[in-house]
Amino acid sequence: MLDFSAMLESTRHGLRRAMFPLGVALTAALCASTSGCLAVFGGVQNTTINFQFVPNNAGTFSGWTEITVGGDINSVNSATLVSVTLQVDQPAGTPDLTFMSSLKGEAVTATARTTVVTLDSLPKGEPAVTMTVNYDGDLHPLFKDNQTIHIDWTGVSNPAYTGWPADGSGFSLQGNVQIDVE
Repeated sequence: MLDFSAMLESTRHGLRRAMFPLGVALTAALCASTSGCLAVFGGVQNTTINFQFVPNNAGTFSGWTEITVGGDINSVNSATLVSVTLQVDQPAGTPDLTFMSSLKGEAVTATARTTVVTLDSLPKGEPAVTMTVNYDGDLHPLFKDNQTIHIDWTGVSNPAYTGWPADGSGFSLQGNVQIDVE
């Protein structure tokens, strides 16, 4: 039979474990529009990222997103990128991503840049395109801290594309990111 202090500690431990999913849900609800949030649970997890594709005068693009997990990434054995699928969010009715010639996503830490995904084939009439995963290792070393992975995006616009939004706002892209957590 447990003494009173052991029972109290056991109850506290159980409450902390029960509160973790609530904290994860709250973290996910508070994510910023340029960020994605991912709960740290086993299996394939999905998160959404958003960014603007507005090329400069040289026809190139750069931007960034961050994915923040709902706990310490070191609490899982491994995290592997499964896929990134992009589609145009705005302007509505954009039929495909042929306004781009290429796009690259690099994970950035204080000491390194690692290409994780690329997109070099943009078929006409395809509203969603899956990027090529170039990094199939464990994502742990690519996190800038214990909860956040920072991705820099660079790309080239298609010089033959004529359907650019008249207001100069470019295209709002949405990406679905799948990560396998073990």
